[in-house]
Amino acid sequence: MSDEFLRLFQQQEALRQLTNSFDDLRRHIDLLGDAHKRLGIGSAMMDFLRQEEAHRKMLSGLADVGGMAKIAQDFERQRKLLEGPVEAARRLGLFDLQSDIRKSISATIAVQQTYKDLFRLPDVSELRRIAHEATQKAGLARTVLGTEGRLQTAMATMRSPWLRIDGSLASAKAFSEIIAMGRGIDSLRAFDHDFAAALRPGLGDWRDMLTPAPESLIDPFWRSGFYVERGFDPDLTDFTTSAFDEGLRIAGLREQESTESVDDQQDSFARAKETFDRLQRFEVALRRFIERVMQAAFGDDWMKRQLPPKMFDTWTEKRDKAVKAGHAEHPLIDYADFTDYRAIIERKDNWNAVFKTVFGRAEDMRESFQRLFPVRIATMHARLINQDDELLLLVETKRLLRAIGTK
Repeated sequence: MSDEFLRLFQQQEALRQLTNSFDDLRRHIDLLGDAHKRLGIGSAMMDFLRQEEAHRKMLSGLADVGGMAKIAQDFERQRKLLEGPVEAARRLGLFDLQSDIRKSISATIAVQQTYKDLFRLPDVSELRRIAHEATQKAGLARTVLGTEGRLQTAMATMRSPWLRIDGSLASAKAFSEIIAMGRGIDSLRAFDHDFAAALRPGLGDWRDMLTPAPESLIDPFWRSGFYVERGFDPDLTDFTTSAFDEGLRIAGLREQESTESVDDQQDSFARAKETFDRLQRFEVALRRFIERVMQAAFGDDWMKRQLPPKMFDTWTEKRDKAVKAGHAEHPLIDYADFTDYRAIIERKDNWNAVFKTVFGRAEDMRESFQRLFPVRIATMHARLINQDDELLLLVETKRLLRAIGTK
């Protein structure tokens, strides 16, 4: 056997051993993929595993072995990159069908499927009756939509099962209220007093309520219970994730072109990120609005004269500290806290001179900000966001942005 032939043979053998080392990993790709698909876990690792499987198939079919040494080196490097996440997956028990975590995953998937099975798509022949019954029960839908035909059309647009088999009227009423919330913001003055009052049976009465301490709002289960105490109707969010998302889009509360459609497999962290991005855009727009209208009304030095006591000094201190730490300097209002916006707007002389014409009634404006406060606390603490949070977020940010002329 010549030296050259021996060298190529050794390269091929090394490659064969490398690709064979993926046999065990390949057997688990579909298993992990199922967990990823159903629960949204380990998406980055799964994408990498699938890429490596594709590389393995490509390499195993190569006829030209002239570049095998470099290919084998690259493959070995990529294999080593996988060792960490694969070992972590083994330690977690993702590869062991009898492990507690696999049993937990299976149980969770079963619960999800059981919940999905509670819903159905209504027949076309039912829609007129369902829309009629819902309109009779939903005051907001009667106020905003006017005719049952509009609600029936919205229901006919749904493609995800959304009507609860054992409580169709509750589902239909909740769906109609969500549609009416979005359409009402678009067609009425966002802070029309009658519209604000019509929102309370669904979203709760938050006008004269002092929000609890921020640390108590971090837990999502506690928050949902707190919302119910305020009068939030839990039927509004009693839908599968895909049906809830689809309803929000039909209502115009979520932009049709924004992000990929949320479904039951969406990573909860992706939802939290979307909430963070939405809140950030909302706050930037609100700051610029406040700065613009206050400057127009009170002049360039409005901050020194029209802010509540000590607020100007607090903002200045935050800015100076940030600049000293090496951060870029921003407009002073960018150092405001979320609760500062409402305090500026509610200050009596500011309200009478600037904001009364925008929001109509101070209690309605205050209620909108207080509904957003728990969602923002959860988001800033990087906590998971549930569908109750999302509905409050989408309704109230849209109302406020509509009022200030941004939407």
